[in-house]
Amino acid sequence: MIYLPPPQPILNKDIRISGDVEVHPTASLAQGVILQAAPERKIIIGADVCIGMGAIINASEGSIEIGSGAILGSGVLIIGASKIGSNCCIGTSSTIFQMDIDAMTVIEPGSVLGDRSRQADKDKVPTAEPKSEKKRQKKQAKKKQNKAKTEFDEANSANKQTVENFYSTSPPVSTPNSSVETSVQVPIERNKEPVVGQLYINELLITLFPHNKKPNGDRRS
Repeated sequence: MIYLPPPQPILNKDIRISGDVEVHPTASLAQGVILQAAPERKIIIGADVCIGMGAIINASEGSIEIGSGAILGSGVLIIGASKIGSNCCIGTSSTIFQMDIDAMTVIEPGSVLGDRSRQADKDKVPTAEPKSEKKRQKKQAKKKQNKAKTEFDEANSANKQTVENFYSTSPPVSTPNSSVETSVQVPIERNKEPVVGQLYINELLITLFPHNKKPNGDRRS
């Protein structure tokens, strides 16, 4: 509910009318009413219209027409091209910017109609989401996070088990050094040939020691 201060006394009690203004003889204008029409604009006040104290009607951007039997409270401001329908009731301190009002319409005191700047600001303000909706979205996000973590842990455990099974079932790998040594050593021992010159050494031993001829066999003196 908008707080409206009580109407203040009008210092200038004169009614000011300028420009192309047409007022029906049965219309009633209170003290301090200002009717101002810009060049090539027009204000028409219908029959039995009642305009309260200090009301201002300014036809700056288009003509204004007040239908018959309409009542405008004190401090009402009408600016721009507007048409107030018959038997309308405009509450005290209301403001109308370039807007038509249908007949038999009641406007609450302190109302502001046709202000496009306020409508634009209202559209810019983001609407707050309900708390229940925010809570639901947060719960879903947490659920997805837990599910992803569970899948990751399961995949990691499966990979670890696969690696363990591989190493447990694989045959022992022999080192290449042992096989090489065996393959090389055996042929060398089997194919060992007598040292060159051993026969001459045996003959030399027989010459030096004629009583012992065993190195070349069972020779007897």
